[in-house]
Amino acid sequence: MISLYQEDLAYIHATAYGALARGAAAEIVRVLKCAAISIRHVVDVGCGAGPLTAALVESGFDTTGIDASAELLTMARAVAPAGRFIHRSAYDFEIPECDAVVAIGEVLAYHSEAADADRLVGDFFRRVSAALPVGGQLIFDVIGLGEPSLAGHVWNSGEDWAVLVHTEEADRKLIRNIETFRRVGENYRRGREIHHVRLFNAEALCAQLSASGFETTTVHSYGAQPLGPRRRAFFATKTRCGAGFSLQRCFSTRTEAEAKASVAG
Repeated sequence: MISLYQEDLAYIHATAYGALARGAAAEIVRVLKCAAISIRHVVDVGCGAGPLTAALVESGFDTTGIDASAELLTMARAVAPAGRFIHRSAYDFEIPECDAVVAIGEVLAYHSEAADADRLVGDFFRRVSAALPVGGQLIFDVIGLGEPSLAGHVWNSGEDWAVLVHTEEADRKLIRNIETFRRVGENYRRGREIHHVRLFNAEALCAQLSASGFETTTVHSYGAQPLGPRRRAFFATKTRCGAGFSLQRCFSTRTEAEAKASVAG
C-alpha cells in the first residue's frame, strides 16, 4: 500500500480541499435514493477526511469508508462516528457485499510509479461487480487525456499552513511534487510527498465497465458541483453479471428489483 497523505498533508487536505466531496454529496445521495433497488450499504472508497461519508450516514445509508491514509481516517471517524472504516487502498481490500460503491476525487488514479494502472482498475471493476447486486451503483471520477495541459505550479495557504504543488504531465500520468509547511508551536514544519496520478481514456474505461456488467453514463459535474478541467464522473449501474462471476448475488437481488417495479406499476 503506497503511503499518501501523511500527517501534515492530510491536515491541509481536510482543511482546504474537501469542497468537491461536500459539493458532490447532494447529487450522489439523490442518485442512490432514486436507484431501481433499495440502496442500503454504501462503500466510500478513498473517503479521505469523511465529508461524503458523513453526508451518506446522515442520509440514512449504512456506510463503510476506505482510505490508504491513517491520518485522514482519524479525521473521518471524528466527523462520521456512525460509519465503519478500514485502512486500505482502493486496490488491496476485499470489497464487502454492498449496494453501491463511490470513489470521489480521482481516487482510482493514485498508483505507485511502477503499477499497471489499467490492470488494477479493471480488476477493481470486476471486484465491485462481484460485490454488487443487479441494480447496484458504482460512482467515481478520473482525469482524462487531452487538453488543456495540467502541468504547472499551484500555491495555496491558510492560517497555519501552506502548500506548493509542482505538476508535470507525461506518459499518461501526472507527477505532483507537493511541498507542505505547517505551523507546529512557534515554527513551521516542512514536508514533501510525490503523487503519481494516472490519466485515463473515458471510452476505454466504459468498455472495461461493460465487460464487468455495467451500463455507464459520464458527465462533467456532480449535479451543481462542477468538476475541474479534464475530469469526468462515471455513473455505472450493474445490469448483469460479468463474465466468470457467480450468479447468486445477481439473482438474489434481481427479485427485489422486480418486486419493487411491480409495486410501482
